[in-house]
This record gives sequence, structure tokens and C-alpha cells, in this order.
Amino acid sequence: MKVAIISGNAYQEDYGGVAEHVKYLLPHLSKFNDIEINFLSFGNENKFYEKNKIKYFILKRMKLGKIFFPMELIYDLFRLKRIIREINPDIIHLQSTIPLFSLFGIYMFRRNLILITVHGYFKEEYKIYTFLRKIFYRFFCVPIEKFALSQIPYIIVLCPQLENMISKITRSKIFIISNGIDFNYIQKINSYGKKNFPTIFFLGYLTKGKGVENLIKAIHSVRKKVDNVKLYIGGIGPNMQKLKKLVQNLDLQENVIFLGYLNNKEKFSYMKSMDIFVLPSYWESFPIVLLEAMACGKPIITTNVGGNPYAVQNGENGFLLQPGNWDEISEKLIYLFQNKKLMNEMGEKSLKRVSEFDWEIVAKQTREVYRKITKYSCNEFA
Repeated sequence: MKVAIISGNAYQEDYGGVAEHVKYLLPHLSKFNDIEINFLSFGNENKFYEKNKIKYFILKRMKLGKIFFPMELIYDLFRLKRIIREINPDIIHLQSTIPLFSLFGIYMFRRNLILITVHGYFKEEYKIYTFLRKIFYRFFCVPIEKFALSQIPYIIVLCPQLENMISKITRSKIFIISNGIDFNYIQKINSYGKKNFPTIFFLGYLTKGKGVENLIKAIHSVRKKVDNVKLYIGGIGPNMQKLKKLVQNLDLQENVIFLGYLNNKEKFSYMKSMDIFVLPSYWESFPIVLLEAMACGKPIITTNVGGNPYAVQNGENGFLLQPGNWDEISEKLIYLFQNKKLMNEMGEKSLKRVSEFDWEIVAKQTREVYRKITKYSCNEFA
């Protein structure tokens, strides 16, 4: 079975959950002898190479600017088509509903067997943005995504919550395969060591949608009840300077520490050394970082959006809150710091639950979907 997996954003550097998902899925899929993996993505130069049984086709990002976006989109569609003809795969697996992949799926689904994984959902995401980006998402990305999901016959979603949303706009066959973690690897990473003061950890790409400003505002209240509390913020992003300014305005320089970019080992070492993990996003599909925090045995405070409830069971291994409510975040943080036994019990429940989300399991489920849709296709044209 020859599979072409297409991922990576042509218009920006790779980061976030999709890149993380593909990074782990590819090597686990390549372990199966009945699957030939061809990976198409974007980078700083055109190149082809083969490594660990995976063939990599890298297309050079054009980066001509926003004004030439339509021309780039058309050009990239034809570049992808050319390579797909060269590979001649049995299955094309698109990793995202960004306009390029949605349009490519619409264009190719009558010629090829197309499967698309919904990592983010523009229909929900556009609501958290403002001005030009909100307009672009609402009137360009959302309609293309909706049409693609109504036409592409096979769809993977990361959680039941996304399945409920997408099943309302399509009759396509939907499979649920979650994000995963490398549980054994995480257990081998050593902690930096527990602090002798209360600690909170956030890790993510620093955009408006992550709601980190609400976490910082919550710390302003928490420090009045919890002595020497510290918030460690891991990650980079366009909102970093704005967040640092907020910290200064609230006089929280002693309570909030920006760690910047963290590699795999660093992020797990930090995560293991912290007391509580908080993800205050306005929207998430099904974030890997929640699973990673659970694998580090942490109680979770996050928002009741998207697929977050699929990982965090309210009152069991953490708390689910309404997005944008920093008073509620501070209330739950104070409650956990004042109830250490509950904090530890929630962390233990996180560790127990996360064993269901291992990359080996995810790869086996993906392989089974490949087999099923190939069988469906054969039956359809028999």
C-alpha cells in the first residue's frame, strides 16, 4: 500500500500540533512492512531524500507576500499535483484543512483516494480573531473547509467532539483517531526537581487564541492567597511582547517567568518539576500538550472547548472552565494549592488515563483506516 502524506504550511514556518502529530506518526507508520510512506511538505529549498524507509519530497516555500497569496496557492496546487502523479499513491492523506490542502482534496478526490485529518476547525477558530484575519478566515477559509469536508469521502477527527461538529455538514465516513504521546520516552526524562514554592506551567505557541493573558491576570489574584507562586511560560509566538508588557503592568515580574522555546527534553523536564499545568485556550481541537502534561502526572486546568473534555475529566484529573474567565482560573489554582492531596490524586489519574493515547496505538488505528478505505473503494468500483 503506497501512501502520500501531505503536511506543513506553505505560507509559514512549521510549528504546533500538526507538525508534532506528523513528526511522531511517520516513524511509527514506517514500521509496518505493508505501507510505503511518501511525505510531502514545505521547507527552505526543493529537495528529495529517503530516510528510515520514508521518502521525503520537500517543496521550497515561495514567501512572495500576502498580496500574491492567490498566485502562490494555485502554484502550490500544481506542484503538489505534479509530485502526486510521480508517486502514484494508493491513498493521499492530507494533514489539515488549510485552504491549500482543502482545495487540493476537492480537486483530486475524483481521481484519487483522499483522506483528510481535521486538526483545527476554521469554523470555530475564526471567532477568536479580529480584523483582517477574522475576515480572511470567515469568508475564505471557512467556506473552502466546509466544501472540502462535504466532498472528500474519508475524514479523520481527533476526538468525538469534533466528530459531532463535522457530522452536521457532511455525509462522509468519519473515523476518530486521537493525537498521541511517546509515553515510554516521557517517563525516561528526568525532572529539573520540584521547587520549594508553588509552580504553574503553560506550554504553547503564544497567540491570542491560547488565552495566556487570562492566566497572567489570574496569577495577579493567586499571589494574594498563595505565597511566592510562580508561573513558567514555555513557548514563543507573536503575542510574547504583549504578554511581557502585561506582566510589567501588573507588577508580576517576580511571579511570571518566560522560558522561550523549549526542546523535547527541556519541556518534559520543566513539566515534571511543576505542580499544575494550565491551558486557558479559547479554542482547541485536541491538543497534544494536554496529553504530555498528563503523562508527566500533572493535574490539568483547561477550558471546556473542542476536544479538551476528551482528555480532561472535570473534577477527576483536572478542571474544565469557561474560556476568558481569569477569576475562575485563579479560584481553581488557589483551591488546588490549598488541597495538596487532591492535587496529587488528580495527577495520578492523569497518568493512569493517558496510557490510552500512545503513538503505537495511533499508528495501528491509522493503518486500519488505510485498509478500510482501500476496501471501501474496491467495493465501490467492483
